[in-house]
Amino acid sequence: MISGVHRGYVYIPGDASKNRLQLAAGWPVGGPPSETATGFAEKAFDNGRSVLHKASDELDAAGEVRDFITFPITLGERRLGVVALVLDICSEPQRQAVLQLVEWGTTWLEKTLLGLHTDRRGDSRIALQAVEILAGDAPLPVVAHQFCNLLAERFACARVALGFTKGMQVQLSAMSDQVAFDRRTALANAIQTAMEECIDQDEAVCVPPRPGPRHGLNRANKRLLQQPGQAAVCSVPVSTEDQVVGAVTLIWDDEELVDSTLVSRLGDLLTQLAPLMALKRRDARSLWRRAGSDVRSAARRLLGGEHLQAKLVVGALLVGLAASSLVQTDLRITAEATIEGTTQQAVVAPVSGYLLSASARAGDHVDHGQVLATIDDRELRLEQQKWQSEFDKHAKEYQEALGARERAKISIAQARMAQSEAQLKLVADQLERTRLRAPFAGTLVSGDLSRAVGAPLERGQLLFEIVPAGSYRVNLQVDERDIAGLAVGQSGELRLAAMPDRAIALDVTRIVPLATADQSGNRFRVEAELPSTAESLRPGMHGVAKVVTGESSMLHAWTAELLDRVKFWLWSLGF
Repeated sequence: MISGVHRGYVYIPGDASKNRLQLAAGWPVGGPPSETATGFAEKAFDNGRSVLHKASDELDAAGEVRDFITFPITLGERRLGVVALVLDICSEPQRQAVLQLVEWGTTWLEKTLLGLHTDRRGDSRIALQAVEILAGDAPLPVVAHQFCNLLAERFACARVALGFTKGMQVQLSAMSDQVAFDRRTALANAIQTAMEECIDQDEAVCVPPRPGPRHGLNRANKRLLQQPGQAAVCSVPVSTEDQVVGAVTLIWDDEELVDSTLVSRLGDLLTQLAPLMALKRRDARSLWRRAGSDVRSAARRLLGGEHLQAKLVVGALLVGLAASSLVQTDLRITAEATIEGTTQQAVVAPVSGYLLSASARAGDHVDHGQVLATIDDRELRLEQQKWQSEFDKHAKEYQEALGARERAKISIAQARMAQSEAQLKLVADQLERTRLRAPFAGTLVSGDLSRAVGAPLERGQLLFEIVPAGSYRVNLQVDERDIAGLAVGQSGELRLAAMPDRAIALDVTRIVPLATADQSGNRFRVEAELPSTAESLRPGMHGVAKVVTGESSMLHAWTAELLDRVKFWLWSLGF
């Protein structure tokens, strides 16, 4: 005890960016800090050596001058804080004596901090070594044995045991310095019971009890001490936030090896390693056991007192599934659809020749008899003149033979006249057909000769294709998985990409029993008629059609395709 002390303070580093100190403790307790003492403490902290000053004490009502002694606290090269004292004015020998006492006190504090720092560094090394062991590829029994050996070495234990939970019990997994052991022995059963005791209480159980106001049950751990050569035992549970992984039991042959901080250090270490230990145990299980563990863990989260948001989500999903299994809706088949004409007629070149003009092309609406294109008829007109001349010649011969009453020449002339007349009719018909006309009112779906004027044409060459106006049908490309549900007479709706806001009714009229293959699989052609045709429809329009094939629950309608695929996949695997 130092006499003449009015106030005492302990400062530690605060805001490192401003290099300032903050008050950690003060005497008298609850008293305001002295700004003068704080300023001297900062100087001592910056200089790394003690500082003695005389100054006025602003906390004193009379403002008397006091002695201020500040002494830095260091840990090796690291500065941990400053001790500051406010004393009555004293002589130089008295100040040196006070300074010596403060130095002794801070030496004790430095040793205490050094011990704590050493323990923490040692625990960090143990944690790193344990992580290296648990993250290895060795089987779980080998990893658990190595982990027990590490704890036994670092905490000077005679024996360390590790057990994992299995249902409501604990199964001993490994012991230090003992690769193989029999779980039926009395020692193994006693260790397992001690582990279960600490897990049931969710806290470490030590015998002799550690200092503290509260001690739980420790009968099982006491019975474990009845084994020869055992002086102290401590069982610590290993658990994560949502599950109990197991427990670790440490046994010492000398009670003095167990200090007051060991249990808390061990608990902190196991808390850090618990997730890795849980993962290692999970990886050691079979696929089915892992799946079962995941299901049980999810059930515990849902049925426990926490995770309210997850419960609300699952509850809403269950209500939605129940409602969807009761509400009935139409079962529909979806297919790509294309508008096409009910009939389609080709317009071909009637004779060989050259294209003279083209007045229509694909996409144009044409009337009945409208000229689509013309073929150059100059050669045909020359041929017509030729046969007209032949006819006139034979007619003159006929008149001369008739005047001469020569029956043979009359017959020959008549035959030649008939031949010429037939050729004239043929040429006249060909001349008429050089004007290509629309056979009916409709829309041209192919043919664009506007850039081919003057090009040669062959007889029978396809020039245009035309479909009648207002007479359309729908071509559906139905996937082979859905074709079994379709039947003639079923109805549905069509929405075109050009008119997505309008639903067009349709009725299935024909199912072509022939599949065609494309990039997405096999498809069947299904034809449907449109009870009412809109003027805005055009051949070639694409869209999506939905055909009603029956009625089912909403749940079945949503999952039918997925279930069919799963059934087929399982059957292909042999199930």
